[in-house]
Amino acid sequence: MGEIDKYVNTVCQQMRWKKARQRVFDEMTTHIVDSRDAYIGQGFDEQAATAQAIADTGDAAVLGASFDRVHRPKPQWGMIGAVIGFLVLGIVIDLFMHDTWNDNGRLVFTGIGLMAMLAAYFVDFTILGKYPWVIISAFLVLMAFLAWISVDIGFARGQALSLIFPLVFVTCIFALRDTGIKGIAVSGAAYAVLCVISGLLFFASFFHFSVVGMAILLVVIWRNWFSASKYLKILGTFLLIIPFTALAIWGVLFESRSRIAIAFNPHLEPLGHGFSALQARRVLSGAVLLGEGGVNIYWLPDARHNFFLTSIASRYGWLPFIAIVCALAAFIAIGFIRCFKQKSGLGFLVSFAVIATFSIQVVTFVAFNLGFTLVMMTLPLISPGNSALLANLVLVGFMLSVFRTGDAVPRHKPPQSYSSPQVQ
Repeated sequence: MGEIDKYVNTVCQQMRWKKARQRVFDEMTTHIVDSRDAYIGQGFDEQAATAQAIADTGDAAVLGASFDRVHRPKPQWGMIGAVIGFLVLGIVIDLFMHDTWNDNGRLVFTGIGLMAMLAAYFVDFTILGKYPWVIISAFLVLMAFLAWISVDIGFARGQALSLIFPLVFVTCIFALRDTGIKGIAVSGAAYAVLCVISGLLFFASFFHFSVVGMAILLVVIWRNWFSASKYLKILGTFLLIIPFTALAIWGVLFESRSRIAIAFNPHLEPLGHGFSALQARRVLSGAVLLGEGGVNIYWLPDARHNFFLTSIASRYGWLPFIAIVCALAAFIAIGFIRCFKQKSGLGFLVSFAVIATFSIQVVTFVAFNLGFTLVMMTLPLISPGNSALLANLVLVGFMLSVFRTGDAVPRHKPPQSYSSPQVQ
């Protein structure tokens, strides 16, 4: 072992958080080697240059103690508390908003979901980067098995299943990092395949993944994840955006009975796809700022599940409605801020996929409850729906795991266990 390795190992020995040692070891070694090479360029021999570079870095024990104070896991108790608050809020509102309450296992699924969230939080998100092809293969086997047995998983379970698609997608992208045009092409193909699979489930599943998956691809392309040229980035962007833009324009301008047109003008099909939107708008027209409105929520089809927020506005007023939406918006904003602060590529991808999935659910559910019924999804953590609740809690657990330990993951290398012979 060389002098640089011995010195850096002494520094790392002072650090109690073992997960951070690999990154500190790599970065310190690179820094000292660069300094040594600079001294060699000034005429020093290699031994003298190495000694001077180490001396410039400082006392190993003092430096290690300093790193130990800085490199610690960052507990996410605030966001965990917010998650628990959303869960309790959903249960309490559902209990008091209706004359009878049949939880259909909601309390049980809430408990199971919380345990799953904490497991993902403590187990470590880097497992997604260590075994990407195993995860992708297992997912494809599951999809093939469901197709083979022709099982009717139902709308709720299909939607919940699609929530994990972005996480599977980012494991594929992580495995293709720094591969240039090949990475863009294969990732684009994977995106298309997952769009087809989600489309075979339900429109809501397709809408969710097509939007979130496209956002993931655009972000990683422009962050130069694939080490592509500027022209490839522009080409990839156009190839992603143009088909969806053309489809949207066609739906609005030429298909008067399309789902998009009806979402904005439900009177086109007042007894068909526009019925729910018209009923929601009718109920909201009688809502007041605070207190019970003048239109009964029983006008709403499945008010407990599909129009959870509309029911709140009608029964308790606009202020509770706005407060819940603002709380969710704050949670999303904090999630995105911490996501874009991630220094590791895998940590960024995982947290972005989760918070984008969370966001699309909130946006579509709020729009649906305001009478713009383009697509229906659940309100994560709050509205009833056991399958989606469980899926969302697992996803949030992985996101919080990133925020807790992501800074310790090397920026450009695959996650690995620290293997220096001196520090175990």
